[in-house]
Amino acid sequence: MTDAPTPLLKRLKINTVAAPDIGLVESWYTEWLGYSVCERSTISADLATSWGTPAMAGRPSILLQPESGDAVFLRVCEIDPVPGYKPMNTLGWNAFEIIIDDVYELNEMLLKSPFKIIGEPASLGGDLDFIHAMQVEGPAGDVLYLTCDRVRAPDTLLPPPGAFVGRPFIVILAGNGVEATQKYYSETFAMKREDDMQTSIGVVANAQGLPDDHIFDMGFMALAETGNFIEYDGYADSFGARPCTDGQLPPGCSTVSISVDSIDALDLDYVGDAVSDPSMAYGGGRCRTARGPVGELIELVEDP
Repeated sequence: MTDAPTPLLKRLKINTVAAPDIGLVESWYTEWLGYSVCERSTISADLATSWGTPAMAGRPSILLQPESGDAVFLRVCEIDPVPGYKPMNTLGWNAFEIIIDDVYELNEMLLKSPFKIIGEPASLGGDLDFIHAMQVEGPAGDVLYLTCDRVRAPDTLLPPPGAFVGRPFIVILAGNGVEATQKYYSETFAMKREDDMQTSIGVVANAQGLPDDHIFDMGFMALAETGNFIEYDGYADSFGARPCTDGQLPPGCSTVSISVDSIDALDLDYVGDAVSDPSMAYGGGRCRTARGPVGELIELVEDP
């Protein structure tokens, strides 16, 4: 039997939140999630153009890092307010999932916070009953899944948190159904096609005004390095692209940056040229941004 190819996407590097008030995002994430600002900058014209969003040039940006010191970052970039944006009602990156030491203890803390709890802590049930998660909405319509492994068996696929609130380890992508999404990532990046699931996703159902037990198609694909995943959720055909100010990043959970060995080896629908940026998030590697099958921006970062 031939071994499956190694996925070309290696690990998550940067999850970007686009917000009208980046100071508010900073205060919530640092006070309540233990993240710290490791860099402040303005977005260069070259980087903005590489994203296909030239109006982002000169905008302020901050880089947040978990207390563990893991080099997986949350970046917050300033955008203009986007009327009509509603979380989990458009296609693209809709949520970021963070590994937690104890989601029940965190929930007790967040009850006193400005975060909106949109899903209370609960077991995923079935074969995944050892995984417990909650969901919150931040100040920019950014949705976070906060997840812990209650067993932490030696063969677990979840990464160790390394701190009370650890690093992002899953990014959640919404498409019209799941077939096109899975086909693109498996064929383009040699990611293994797993069996899709049919399951309720209460937090999405509530956001869309559906019954809690509404069934969605969804699935997961693993990146090359353990503890890094893409979840893909299937929305109805009535959902479309996210409203966005011309030339700026989409609001909320905006873009995802993922490490690769070589940008030049990938034949993708790039929106700009490869650039090098001095931000510590890139570690000296080049970056280039492609547009995925549902319009999502995928920034690829070369490991130097």
